[in-house]
Amino acid sequence: MKKFLWSTLVTIAGLFTVATGARAQAGTVVVHIRQDFIAGGKAFPAGTYKVYQDLPQTGQALILRGEEASAFLLPCTHDGAFAGETGAKLIRVGDVYYLSEIVTELGAYTFSIPPALTRTAKASDQVSKAAGGGK
Repeated sequence: MKKFLWSTLVTIAGLFTVATGARAQAGTVVVHIRQDFIAGGKAFPAGTYKVYQDLPQTGQALILRGEEASAFLLPCTHDGAFAGETGAKLIRVGDVYYLSEIVTELGAYTFSIPPALTRTAKASDQVSKAAGGGK
């Protein structure tokens, strides 16, 4: 009887471990980015990166990991609908690219634009209005 209970316990523990590992891998995406970019306040070189979902059940954080660097990312929004194609999107401001979105099987994660970019965009908009607005 003890052997039966022990083998049942070991089997259940093994199944739980396998199920947890499979669920953790479901949010993992490999992305190929062709230009240097900034994500999570850090500069990254062009290359191949893995994106892991830190807490699969909440969708609150992502980990971006490459050969040379990694970062902990906090998305500003998460849309749980899967768009059908995984990957990453960058936004270009001047000569710098910023990570703006990552799509996994668990949904799309968007990242906010750094406040300095918002101020720069507003300032350049005011300059262009002032330069073109006078008669």
